[in-house]
Amino acid sequence: MNDTDKEVPLDKVLSSFLTDEELQDVTLVTSDGQKVRANRFVLSARSSVFRRMFLGSFSEATKPHVDVGFSGSIMQEIVEYIHTDDCSSLNGKKRKACEENEAKQWDAQKELAEKLVALSAAAMYYNLPSLVKEIEKSISKVVKQVPSLPLMVLASCRKEGPSVPSALIELAWSFVRANKEVLMEAKAHACVDATLVEEIVKDEKLEMDEYDLFIFLTKWVDSNPKDRQAIAKNLGSNLRLEKINPAYLSTSVSSSGLFAADQINEAYKKQALAAQAHAVSFQGSRACPVWKISLTEQTGSDGSVNTDTLNFPPIKEGIHEWTVKLWDDQGFDPPGAVLGIVCTETFAGNGSLLYSQKGGWGYDDCGDAYSEGKQGKQSHYDISVETQINLTLNLSPTEKGNGTLSISYESIEGDKVSHETIANNLHDHLSAHPGGFLPAVSTRNGARIMFMRMNTIQEPTFQQL
Repeated sequence: MNDTDKEVPLDKVLSSFLTDEELQDVTLVTSDGQKVRANRFVLSARSSVFRRMFLGSFSEATKPHVDVGFSGSIMQEIVEYIHTDDCSSLNGKKRKACEENEAKQWDAQKELAEKLVALSAAAMYYNLPSLVKEIEKSISKVVKQVPSLPLMVLASCRKEGPSVPSALIELAWSFVRANKEVLMEAKAHACVDATLVEEIVKDEKLEMDEYDLFIFLTKWVDSNPKDRQAIAKNLGSNLRLEKINPAYLSTSVSSSGLFAADQINEAYKKQALAAQAHAVSFQGSRACPVWKISLTEQTGSDGSVNTDTLNFPPIKEGIHEWTVKLWDDQGFDPPGAVLGIVCTETFAGNGSLLYSQKGGWGYDDCGDAYSEGKQGKQSHYDISVETQINLTLNLSPTEKGNGTLSISYESIEGDKVSHETIANNLHDHLSAHPGGFLPAVSTRNGARIMFMRMNTIQEPTFQQL
């Protein structure tokens, strides 16, 4: 008995139409001139569009060659999916290949994003909702692993036009909006045109601040400065410069070349009016301390760890009390704040959390007290927005051999909550490192701390020479 005389199992029947040339009765001529062989009855059974084309009154019903508006690689996968419920872009082979060859990883990722989006448009056109769903699942898996992919998917959606399913466009947007890292991937910027950049900087659902958008815009320009500089200047008008930290506004933003002097000045004006509206005093003494990095009452983080100290003479004697307030926590719980002091001689100032360094003592938003990295007792009081925190450094001569740092809170309702001392024996440390101490904070997750006031309870004593 010949192989052709054997009975074909039912589960192999459809796939045989894909491989057996004798069963293929139509040639699909693609937009790039490729020819894809298929069986018109199988196509008609899976797709209502093909059914109307081949079994209706259209001229394609009797033609051996039929023109289609998609590329050969896309139609090959459409036909493959119709016959087998699978296709190469869905089975993970492309992702596996790019993992095995890191040098070609970028090209493979870009190709995969464009292929999946184009395939989705074709699946939508031929009314294959199950394939559309499978593509969405596949893209969801990939975008979680490859930071640059959501931006490329979104760019490909715009390139394909309205034929792309709206659910896929919204999926790409959701990843772009929620992850600022997506917009910082330099390689992806070459795929993004000015229209999409405009949509991004105008989008009201982005979960990122204006400075992040500024960085995205400058990175997009850097990928092709000759053609994009002028475009970015126009797009920059969509940024709300007044929401950018004045320290950044006066440096990187002003020197970027994307904004005119009057735009920067208008931002400063809005910031000053907003500060006045929130009862920020402009009548403080010249000696009033400010945070060293920003030179303002506020300091904070762009998401990474940021440690800042007061621009204040190092404290070596006396009793000093200062008050700070959690100004913003960006919705994080805990907000990401550590309050305390650092030793000026041993503080590295490298952005790490102050209590993890040699010569750092702090209290964090989880209620943990630390002495040079050693964890102390735990409190259950939450540091929340508008909470005022009072820290007292006691280096009084009467405390010789001791020296303490303590903390208390004042809630929005005015309730005061006292806590145990954060650190002891600071005099001993000062004997070994006489440079003195500075009030310090560490922030992360976008937390911002406002300095309120400094109160010297007991002045330092100075010995006559």
